[in-house]
Amino acid sequence: MTMINLNEKPNVDKFISSLQDQELIVYEDIEGTKLYIQYNGDRFIIKTKSFKGDELNFVDLAVQKYYNKAFAFFHTLPSYITDILNKNWWFVFEYLPDEISSNIKYKKVPKNNLILTSIVKYNKHKFNYDEIVEYSNLFGVDPIPLIFKGKLTSKQLEVINLFLKTSDDDLKFIFGEDNFAKFFYNILNPSIDNSFLMEDGEYNNNLEKIIIKIDGNDKYTFEILNPMFEKNKDNNMTEHSQIYSLIIINFLEFLQLVNIEKYKPKGLTNDEMYINLICDIFNDYIFNMKEDIEKWDIIIPEFIKKDKFKININLIRNNKTREYIKSNSKIEYIFKIILGSYNKKRKKPIGIMTDNTVELLNNMVVRIKKHIDNLLNINKEYRFKKIDLLNFGEYFNLKTDKDGSGEIYTDIGVQFEDEEKTEITKGKKGKKGTIISKKK
Repeated sequence: MTMINLNEKPNVDKFISSLQDQELIVYEDIEGTKLYIQYNGDRFIIKTKSFKGDELNFVDLAVQKYYNKAFAFFHTLPSYITDILNKNWWFVFEYLPDEISSNIKYKKVPKNNLILTSIVKYNKHKFNYDEIVEYSNLFGVDPIPLIFKGKLTSKQLEVINLFLKTSDDDLKFIFGEDNFAKFFYNILNPSIDNSFLMEDGEYNNNLEKIIIKIDGNDKYTFEILNPMFEKNKDNNMTEHSQIYSLIIINFLEFLQLVNIEKYKPKGLTNDEMYINLICDIFNDYIFNMKEDIEKWDIIIPEFIKKDKFKININLIRNNKTREYIKSNSKIEYIFKIILGSYNKKRKKPIGIMTDNTVELLNNMVVRIKKHIDNLLNINKEYRFKKIDLLNFGEYFNLKTDKDGSGEIYTDIGVQFEDEEKTEITKGKKGKKGTIISKKK
């Protein structure tokens, strides 16, 4: 992928020239969590960030409630929808479980918390807006939010050209009392009187970028960046990383003193058995360490306190662990970190960790995995094919509305207990300009 920065004048001129007389699609970048969804004929596979990455698993769901709504939605879609989905395609969504994203507070959420943004066909991103609308209607979600579709006028191109060539210091005179989003909405489509997911008359005051595509051409993506975009900075992240690593190390020291092999957790899958094993060990850990833990000066980050980031208690089957989690927010926080840290190797240190600590941690991850594999005592791949990885009916008690004939309604309304994002390319944040991205 080749990135060409158009901040420099020659590149801006080239950019403006490339847009002339082209059928364009311009849309607002929505800040959510990117989900890649594929139906394999048996169940939905859900990944984040990339369709080449790891599938979200049972442990990911247990660590936090964040993905509850998305998992519930896809796993309750009726067969007349899933039966017609191409088994080789990945559908790409922006997911917002609520109105709060990392850097923006929206006023509402998209339909069923999802926005369909593109489709990956045979390992290549394909953007066909009419097709996106068709499949968004099929799924019952929002399509990508268009600002403009068609050919830009010479006046519109002139204003965009002026914006790109204006220094950051002088942009306030161009914006006036408006913000970046309103400025481009007014240029491209003044009939729209609010940003997507905002209320009438409101425009996103921290929109990162406007995205431009040539209709029918997947080769290039143009991004006009907001020079005034402000990325949220958590002043407690350094302290959080130190506490995070301290908890991992303290539990690691405890693991050195116990015989892991004596624990015989129950479970049908690797993930289920891992959770049950961690619960069993955690109960002994808290029994021995509770007085010390109560003295720990732990400041829980504010974002962790939000319900969507709390432990998914429905997936914790160990009653004693559930009691500990419910008894104290500090203990819940410690369990959350431990549960998410011992099922995969770490590549580099964090907080007060050293390279030696990472090596010890990774050795323990291997040891835990080996113990679980021995307990399963059968071919793991075979079990995954025969047993649904998530078994939602059992754990979430999912219910769907049905009509008189027993058919499931299209509009799914599943309720739970309350519960980086990239298009195809990504430019530098907070810097004015436009990025052209050429795909391989």
